[in-house]
Amino acid sequence: MARTLRTLGTAAAVTACLLVTAASFGQEAPQPPPVEIPAAATTLEGLPSVRIDSSEAGAIRRVLGATEAAQDRLTISVVDGEYFWTSRGNRPLRLSKSGEFTYLSSTPGQYVRLTRFNDRITYVEHVDQKSGSVTWWGELRFIVNQ
Repeated sequence: MARTLRTLGTAAAVTACLLVTAASFGQEAPQPPPVEIPAAATTLEGLPSVRIDSSEAGAIRRVLGATEAAQDRLTISVVDGEYFWTSRGNRPLRLSKSGEFTYLSSTPGQYVRLTRFNDRITYVEHVDQKSGSVTWWGELRFIVNQ
């Protein structure tokens, strides 16, 4: 009798765990809010850590050293509430948001995507080219006019 009760108790515990697990699969983790660019920001500056060159032939991923990262630095200027991709010939950018992402985009295939990762703001800078594309991954900071 004690063995039967112990078996039923174990079965009930397993069933309860399965129900809780199944319920949690139906729930999505809450998305962080999109990145808000401070109103007093004058520059967005990003230092990439990874570069991916893609083409029809394949993709090459490289971790960037300090010199290469400095050469590929992302710079976006903010002038009177307008955004300019300074590191790409001062192209005007449009600000938009979708879910947890904030986008600054130029022509199709040319954009910077911002998101939160733990306590940092990270970015992806993507540039389509005739023979493929280049994508940089890095961390972003805001320079605020004081």
